Amino acid sequence: MRRRLLLPILLGLLTGCAGNIVDTDLLVSNTFFLPPTPANTVFIQNRNASDNQQVTLSDLASRLAAKGYRVVIDHETAQFLVFTNIVYCNQTKPDLPVEVIVSGGYGSSIGSTIMSGLSNVAGMASMFGGPMGMAAGGAASSVFGSLSGMFGSSGPSVQYKQPEGIVYACVADLQITDRSKAGGASVPESPAPGSSPPPGVYQTRVGASVHQKKFNAEEATPLVQQRLSAAVAGYL
Repeated sequence: MRRRLLLPILLGLLTGCAGNIVDTDLLVSNTFFLPPTPANTVFIQNRNASDNQQVTLSDLASRLAAKGYRVVIDHETAQFLVFTNIVYCNQTKPDLPVEVIVSGGYGSSIGSTIMSGLSNVAGMASMFGGPMGMAAGGAASSVFGSLSGMFGSSGPSVQYKQPEGIVYACVADLQITDRSKAGGASVPESPAPGSSPPPGVYQTRVGASVHQKKFNAEEATPLVQQRLSAAVAGYL
């Protein structure tokens, strides 16, 4: 009898959790393809400079191991160096949606360099199309509308209708170095934001978001964690 009562309760909790999630999304500032190589050793360093220290990408090693890579603890013995840094993890704001944060690109600051990413948002919209493209285009309209008011534009302000509920997003900068293409350097210097990386160094910014009806950080954290980790592993 106790088991019969417990099962509906557990099912109700799971249903309630799933019912709060509207959708999840993944955006990248740019894509790249690593050249094929028989080498399979990889060194991983994950950092988190965001407000949510629970997002650790701790499952990245197991994901890469499942793909045939051997994770090593000495970067000098690794063919690939994978560095991730979570730079943002919080509720997004109407004037700074996740599309704009991601479109700024690897290493760009958040909030102070919005204009640098706006030119890429339209490209993201045309590249993805559909609902994601509409969201990216709407993000651009939102920020342009805000900036037009700041600079006294005489034209009409374009408003972006924010989705109902809460959008929680985590954004990570990813750098992968192929040491065979980077002159064998153990840890190549990172180029300045906005400049082209040296040969053998590949960079992108990845953003995972969860659209919820009601804000629940504990519910959103594992979802963005999984999406970010899967995205990073997908580049190797």
